[in-house]
Amino acid sequence: MRILALRANGFVLPFIHASLVKAFQSLNIEVLDIPVPNSSDNFRSFLETAEKGYQAIFTLDLGGDPAFMKNIKALQISLKVPWIIWFVDDPLGYGFPGACEPDWTIPFCWDREIVQEIFSWSRMPMVHLPLAADPSIFFPEETDSSCLYSGGVFVGSTAHPNEILDRVARTTPEFRKDTAAVWETYRQDFRQSLHSLVWTRLAQKANQPIDWIRLDPLGRLWAQACVYEVGVRKRREVVSGVLKLGGCVFGDEGWRNIVGEGFYRGWIAYGDALRKVYNGSTFILDVRQPQARTGLTQRIFDASACGIPVLAEWSPEFEILFDPGDEPLCFYNPDGAVEMRELCLRDPKGARKRGEKARQRVLAHHTYRNRAVRILQALGEFRR
Repeated sequence: MRILALRANGFVLPFIHASLVKAFQSLNIEVLDIPVPNSSDNFRSFLETAEKGYQAIFTLDLGGDPAFMKNIKALQISLKVPWIIWFVDDPLGYGFPGACEPDWTIPFCWDREIVQEIFSWSRMPMVHLPLAADPSIFFPEETDSSCLYSGGVFVGSTAHPNEILDRVARTTPEFRKDTAAVWETYRQDFRQSLHSLVWTRLAQKANQPIDWIRLDPLGRLWAQACVYEVGVRKRREVVSGVLKLGGCVFGDEGWRNIVGEGFYRGWIAYGDALRKVYNGSTFILDVRQPQARTGLTQRIFDASACGIPVLAEWSPEFEILFDPGDEPLCFYNPDGAVEMRELCLRDPKGARKRGEKARQRVLAHHTYRNRAVRILQALGEFRR
């Protein structure tokens, strides 16, 4: 079998892509790995290549290039080749499902709740495919004393910038008051659906039924902006409240004013540098971004592959993918996150034992080779 893999740009995407290409090749699949076309000349070259007997085309997040995304449906109709798309971000932000041709699309998504929502109204049944780790990049190793982080580590951005949602927050009357009210309810228990809380708040403000409000494009935009703002606040407050002296944050400059100079360490490259940080950490803290409803993040799988304990915001997906009673340390609110930190620091051997159990789970079930097998199974079902 031959697969044409289109490589997107980004911070983590190229590494996920490269790990999947290696995984396909380990399963005796012939893979041609090329960049996503982003010009008229590249489109012509892509079409000429794609017509040379490939059984499928693979890409992450529709390739991430706006010009390419606008042309995917036409390319699918022209080529008549199954197109495997794995969303590791919110599919709606890429124009899915409208951007794709249903008869030639095999979609996957890392977030189970998003899959269930899209499945209820889309012609393209979507498959839940969680993220994973690449054991050739993330593994246990000895770390020198200059790379030890006794107070825990968080790696990630303060927020994924969104100009449209930021404008809604700036220009909508009482928006800050509304998001603060939603946050005060949500912060009590992260097991609540943030989206449901937001829609309830908007329906109360408009004095209209939720089902009616959901049909209003402006209402949907307001709800999306509110979820975004509350999600950003959650991440910032939990990270700043959990990390102790000896811990650190790697990410964008916005963290400098949130956690202070003593904790902020700047950007870090994904791969070898990140592995060294993970291996020198007492624990890795994980707080999801707003676009992730239940999907487990990359850092959970990568840190676990190193055998490092993970303190993670609870998600129902832990019940499916891990043993939350014996592997990750899950918290339901900011106070619970602090309790989990103290548990980890009081009993470092017990925490490491959890990390090692999570590592064995990842190696057995959550590598990119496992994900490649699932993708090929779906491709085989599609072709029958």
